[in-house]
Amino acid sequence: MDAHALPLLKLYETVNKAYVIPIYQRPFAWDARKAEELLNAVLQDANDNAKITSLGTLLFCNIPGANPFGNNTPATVAPSTMWEVVDGQQRLTVFAIIGHALNERHKALVGVGLTYSPPLEFDMLFATSRTRAGKTVPVLIRDGDNYDIGFSSDLAMMLNSFAGHAAWPVGVGKRLVETCNAIGKWINEELNLSNFASFSDHFLSKCTVVQVVADDQDTAFTMFEPLNSTSEPLTAFEVYRSKAVRQLTAQFPKTELLLAYEASKRDEVISRSNTLIFSMAQVNSGVRPRIHFVPLKHYLDGQVTATFIAHFEEAADFFRTVWLEQTAPDAWFNDEAKNCVRFLKAVSHDIAVPLILRYYLTRRVDVGRVLKIVVAFYSLWRAAYPTNALPKTYRALLDPNSADDVSIAGRKALKSPVDLAAYFKGKLSEKIGALAPGQTIDKKWLHDTNLTYEELKTLCRLFIFINMGATIKSNLVPDDPWTSVDDVEHIFASGLAGAPENLHCIGNLTFLPDKVNRSLQDTPWEEKREVYAWLASPVRGAVPANYASTGKPVPKAVKDFIVDAASPALGHLAGLAARTTWDKAEIDARSTAMLCRVWDVLHNSWLNP
Repeated sequence: MDAHALPLLKLYETVNKAYVIPIYQRPFAWDARKAEELLNAVLQDANDNAKITSLGTLLFCNIPGANPFGNNTPATVAPSTMWEVVDGQQRLTVFAIIGHALNERHKALVGVGLTYSPPLEFDMLFATSRTRAGKTVPVLIRDGDNYDIGFSSDLAMMLNSFAGHAAWPVGVGKRLVETCNAIGKWINEELNLSNFASFSDHFLSKCTVVQVVADDQDTAFTMFEPLNSTSEPLTAFEVYRSKAVRQLTAQFPKTELLLAYEASKRDEVISRSNTLIFSMAQVNSGVRPRIHFVPLKHYLDGQVTATFIAHFEEAADFFRTVWLEQTAPDAWFNDEAKNCVRFLKAVSHDIAVPLILRYYLTRRVDVGRVLKIVVAFYSLWRAAYPTNALPKTYRALLDPNSADDVSIAGRKALKSPVDLAAYFKGKLSEKIGALAPGQTIDKKWLHDTNLTYEELKTLCRLFIFINMGATIKSNLVPDDPWTSVDDVEHIFASGLAGAPENLHCIGNLTFLPDKVNRSLQDTPWEEKREVYAWLASPVRGAVPANYASTGKPVPKAVKDFIVDAASPALGHLAGLAARTTWDKAEIDARSTAMLCRVWDVLHNSWLNP
């Protein structure tokens, strides 16, 4: 590690050196106002004869080995020394544009009498000379540019046009054009025969940067917080992509679709990138790096292989089309699979993601069944027991030291859905524990379960679906059944006086259309019985204006739903409507019946694929 405070001219006095902006850096992001603020600060300090103007820190690292930006032949025009710009691309770009604008202004002022020779040629801020052919080439390029083959980035093509080797490139980014125009306009308007020399001398000799050169990229990112010039944290993927492009010319179209740079906030990009790498590490070899830039980067440094990149791309596709959007076109990704994903997201059961991803990468046809197995296992466990032991259960499936390891790099075969279900059933049985004489495992689970809507809303919704016979999908709710809460009905209304202590238990819950549900708020049981009977009947008749039991008006939303020919008959309410009373005893009995039904579906069916 080497660090020095340097006047700007010292940064450019080595004629055979250039700077590379790596692919992980985003495009130029400064706006014209920011560049003008820098110029105004320099002019003010020049007028005040200030001793120094600080332009911040520039962080570089060496690019070892053969120069990837030329053809490495004796005839190459690529500079022999290349430094990677870890932090500072925005300022270096602005310095180059200022150098060009000062160069043009100098020519114009010399024509009207200026006698001034700058301490450093202005064009050295945007071009480096190669003495072999005397050809100037850009001092600043981006990954993907090649000095011998040609330039593809807006930045390099712009600097090449400054040197007079090509016309101004077509289609240059808006920010770059606006900043270039603003700097040229400012210099033409603010600098004249009286102040051009003092401004230029101050800019080149008294504007100071702290140049930090790390021995390698690891050192750069370990010793310094990984920020680029827009103060936006980098991601480990962005650094990895740069290395993979250089070594393997790898492309990452699916990963870029997932990260959606232009449409996403930076913290979303970072979160998605970290989740992708963290999950891939577990799936690939059972490694569990901390979700932090440096450990994730260190893990990826050892994964620059075509096979890993192919899996990485497919993993990105999983997170985008399956986990985030639920748009995957595969036949196995039916409505039931989609709603399993939505359920797992709603309960934040993220520890299951690497396991599901493992099947997606190598045995995709089984993912639908794996989703149901995971949902069943989690739901039965969570309804009765705390989740602190769940991570260990999942990690054993992706742990090279475990007999159940199924990681890609592991030596054991991927479990079939039947074997995976047996594994989870075994873990659930261990958690349920020893049975009393004559006690069955389902009765022990039922005894341990105390499922309430106050604590586990999403799980209650799933259990209501299953009790209705709708498994995990209902025509009463939106496409995503875990985001709406207006359709969960407390049968004994929660706002009524004398509410039983088991008010929020699963047995007191059902589904109603959201508008109907809201209209029945704090409605007593005798009135609800009438509504349930009307809603459950497959034969629709006229709805009376008033309840027969109390004489109170029937809500408009109830009448509108029933008279609408498109409204379905809600058969799941028929059994409730047949009850004459509804209180604690009825709720307890229904809770037991519902949980028995759920056990039968999840344990005896979903965990027996």
